[in-house]
Amino acid sequence: MDDIKSERSSTEINFDFRETLFRYLNYWQFYLLSIAIFALGTILLLRYSSYYYKSQAKIEIIDKAQDSEMALPTEMTVFNRSMINLENEIGVLSSRILHARNISNLKSNVLFYSDGIIRNYQTHPNSWLNNFKYNIEYKFDTDTITHPITYFIKINQGQLQTKSFDINNKLIENTIFSSLSTKTQNHNLPFDLEILDFPKTDEFSGYISFNSFQKTLDYFIDNLTLSPTLKDSDQLNVSLIHRNVMIADEYLDNLINEFDKDGIMDRQLEYKRTMDFVDSRAIFLKNELTVIENKKQEYKQKNNLSELTQDAALNIEQKITYNSELFNTSSQLQLINALSESLNEGSFNLLPINIGIENFKLNNLLENYNELVLQRENYLMSAGINNSLVKNAEKKINNLYLNIIESIENSKNNLQSKIFELENKEKEYEDIYGNVPVNERVLRAIERELEVKESLFLLLLQKREEAAINFAVIKPSIKVIDYAISSKNPVYPNTFLTCLVALSLSFFIPTFFIFFKYLLDNKIHNRSQLDKHLVDVPVVAEIPHIIDVDNQIISKDSRSPLAESVRMLIANFKFLINRKVSENVVLFTSSIKGEGKTIISINAAKLLSLQSKVLLIGSDLRNPQIHNFVGIERQNFKGVSDYIVKDSLNWKDLIYKYENLDILLSGTIPPNPNELLAKDRFKYLINDAKKHYDYVIIDTAPCLLVSDTFEISKLVDSTIYIFRANHTPKNLTDFINDLKKQSKLPNISVVLNDIGSNNSYAYVYKYGYRYNYTYNYGYGYGYEKD
Repeated sequence: MDDIKSERSSTEINFDFRETLFRYLNYWQFYLLSIAIFALGTILLLRYSSYYYKSQAKIEIIDKAQDSEMALPTEMTVFNRSMINLENEIGVLSSRILHARNISNLKSNVLFYSDGIIRNYQTHPNSWLNNFKYNIEYKFDTDTITHPITYFIKINQGQLQTKSFDINNKLIENTIFSSLSTKTQNHNLPFDLEILDFPKTDEFSGYISFNSFQKTLDYFIDNLTLSPTLKDSDQLNVSLIHRNVMIADEYLDNLINEFDKDGIMDRQLEYKRTMDFVDSRAIFLKNELTVIENKKQEYKQKNNLSELTQDAALNIEQKITYNSELFNTSSQLQLINALSESLNEGSFNLLPINIGIENFKLNNLLENYNELVLQRENYLMSAGINNSLVKNAEKKINNLYLNIIESIENSKNNLQSKIFELENKEKEYEDIYGNVPVNERVLRAIERELEVKESLFLLLLQKREEAAINFAVIKPSIKVIDYAISSKNPVYPNTFLTCLVALSLSFFIPTFFIFFKYLLDNKIHNRSQLDKHLVDVPVVAEIPHIIDVDNQIISKDSRSPLAESVRMLIANFKFLINRKVSENVVLFTSSIKGEGKTIISINAAKLLSLQSKVLLIGSDLRNPQIHNFVGIERQNFKGVSDYIVKDSLNWKDLIYKYENLDILLSGTIPPNPNELLAKDRFKYLINDAKKHYDYVIIDTAPCLLVSDTFEISKLVDSTIYIFRANHTPKNLTDFINDLKKQSKLPNISVVLNDIGSNNSYAYVYKYGYRYNYTYNYGYGYGYEKD
């Protein structure tokens, strides 16, 4: 058995492409129907779908590290490496804050639609109303919309009609205005609409839809795509998918402008903080200068002094040097103290820079602190306050803040020490100034204090002007490479891709179902399949499918396909039995019920009876069918079972004459068919019949269901085994291969019945007998009874 299966499996590897192709082509009607359905669906989809277009712009992020022309070169700038973090910039561009600001400015959640023949289509506000001018004023903040509401606008014969619908498309209010302006009468509309220069003969209908602000925000963020142009590039591709190209282009251009303004504002914050610091300190210094000047004036008036002659000793170069150093040091100390007072721990505010402090390390710390504060602000635009990036930035800011505090304290200590040393030096020259009049010394002290305050005041004013200039002429944060431009062809639906998919599906779906059908199919359909599964068992004939069920028994001169195929069966069978055996008892059987063994055995016996003496024995005692085909009542005739049971009966007396054919019917249906067929009287019947007839044809029960046939097989010479196309399972070939191998049935030959009843396997029954006839048949006669 294993050898048989291995041999068969190796045979099944062969793939007949032509047979498979024709098998599928037999379902051409389904393919044609599928193509028609998908073609119609594609036409409707392309005709009535909302088309979406892609708008794309390109920008370049400007490295703000290059803003300062006096900035010292770093490792990044020396090797021309960008300091830009594109991921941060993408995060800002896709932030909800930036998009919300853009939607609020453009009022993008207010949609304008125009009526079409089948559907409405969205238009840009400027092209709505057939490009005629109109004014619309909103009575509420459109950013506060949470539930959508739609207003139908219709213009007819110089009148304006409005209808409002809720989210469920339910009519809320219907208002008709006597003119083309809603201002002419009271109404509950959340807007005032005034239409200008609209011809009275024209008509228009459309919609104004107020959508949820948050849903509009989600839509634009979800449909926005940001990507670098190249791996190490500072340029970004910004694209948006939308149904209206004008709306998409406008949204992208304004989004880019908002992004640029946001970057400029970040850079201006440092200078704004510097100006605010200088303004606060200038007021304080101005008040101090006023106090010192008043003090000087009062002292002169009190001592009746006008102008004193300076002592030559006061021009000693060393004294001037120490005075100058003391002045500079005092100024630096006051700036440090002012900076220390402006610090506010934990506020994450920008600190003033470039205010005249001559401490390179401290200035660098201040610049780094401001950069981290701005970076934190950028993170907050696209993430929450508990985001890890924000927390990491805050940690760095706090650490840097502590370094700044420490640096300020160190600077204070150094400056105070220096001032102490300078003052000690000055005391060395007190003897030189001992002869200076007291009044002059007092005035010089007052003037020196006044000089310090004036110089510091002028320095701060200078720094404020520098910051104001930088604030006004700050460089843009981006460079626009390409403004938004939309594609001419829609990205959805893609006409070519849609047609290609539809065509593919129109072939794939029928093919899939046909393939699935054949995958589950376990029937024998044609001779080639049968040959692949049988091992050393010849197929002697193929019986075609017959349409004319009334002519199941062939006549003497019949040239029907059934008659010709049975003649071919007889010819091939005679060749086999003449070569192998000398006896003429032939058994007709099958595996299961309904395979057509009875109709084939009757017709074979009838054609043989035209030239030879033939006896047809009905040995299927369980479900006899011969009487149905010859048109008699079984109850009126005794047969094999009666002969075996009753010794008084002679089998020759039970013969029924059907034209030239002798038929011995099965008789009464017994309760124990197997025991009856095993008796000697049945064996005597067969041996006696062989002496009187040229051929003895035995119609038996299906051998897979009962064992009756194996009792009879011991008495026969040859076996005709019937398979029915589209009915007999393939695995039953294993059964007949076992029968052949174990010699349970003698000289087995196979007949494939009902060929052509199912043309899904591209099988055409071809018959050639003296002439080159070709037949295509289909019938359905009563095999279900057999």
